[in-house]
This record gives sequence, structure tokens and C-alpha cells, in this order.
Amino acid sequence: MMDDLAVLAQIVEAGLLPLSLIYLAREAQLNVKLTKAQFSHTLTDRLYERYLSSTQNQEFVAFLAKDFSSEELTAEDQWRITLWTNAMLVDLFDTYEQHKGGLATQEQLDMRLNLLKLGLMQSKGARAAWSLWKPSKDATFIEWFETEIFEGDFDDDALATATKLNMRRS
Repeated sequence: MMDDLAVLAQIVEAGLLPLSLIYLAREAQLNVKLTKAQFSHTLTDRLYERYLSSTQNQEFVAFLAKDFSSEELTAEDQWRITLWTNAMLVDLFDTYEQHKGGLATQEQLDMRLNLLKLGLMQSKGARAAWSLWKPSKDATFIEWFETEIFEGDFDDDALATATKLNMRRS
């Protein structure tokens, strides 16, 4: 009789093990979906918060309205462009990595890329900022980014601009 119960227990256990594995797999899928949703919300919230705070700061809006390609920008303006660019680049880097990992959508990546394509990255300060970030990025990202932003034609004379703006000590 005890042998019969042991055999019955093994049969039940063998039947429940696959069900347990299916349950765990389902939970893992739900966890991935939840993580994606949370990250997506964070990305969107971060962008909207930046937009909202920008609209509430008249001085900053006036700065953003300047022609960033103008030769008449002051060194202070170039620095502000560089700092703004750094904020935009860090956001893009984060979104790019999360997109590669499946946590961010193509639309979220494109939105950030399009913001940089509006002309910001053609300014001296922004180009200098990229020249400082570039050595820390892998070749795949560099090729993708420079093709998207500079149509593949980024000249490294931005390093001279960075030096001129006192961003890099020679």
C-alpha cells in the first residue's frame, strides 16, 4: 500500500511540475510587460516634464529660440547649448540602450532622435558635446548616431571647438 501511495505521489508530482513551470513562465512574461510599461511611462514622463519646465522658464525659452548656428552666440550661449545637448544626449543614450533591450519602443527612440535633428546638433557647442561623448560609445552606436544626425559626416574638428570653449584642456 505504501508503495502504491509513493507511485501515486510521483505521478501527481510529475503532472504538477510542468504546470508549475508554465505558471513561472507566465509570471516572467507579465513581469517583462510590467517593466516595459514602467520604463515607457518613465521615458514619457521625463520628456513631458522637461517640456513643461521649459515652458515655465521665459529666459530658457528665449534661449531655445535663438539660432544655434549663429556665429554671434556668446561663449556662455555655447556652454548652455552644450549642457542642454548633454541632457538630450544622455536621454537618447538611455533610450537607445533600452530599445536594444526591448524596453523602449522605436517611437520613443525616434522622438528623441528627431529632437536632436531639429538643428541643435549642428551648433558648435552641441558638436563639441558629441565629440566629448563619442570616445565612450561603441562603434555600432557611433555609426548609427552619426549617420542619423550628421548624415555620416562628422568631422572631429569639434575637438578644437571644445578646447576653444574651455571644455577640454589641451
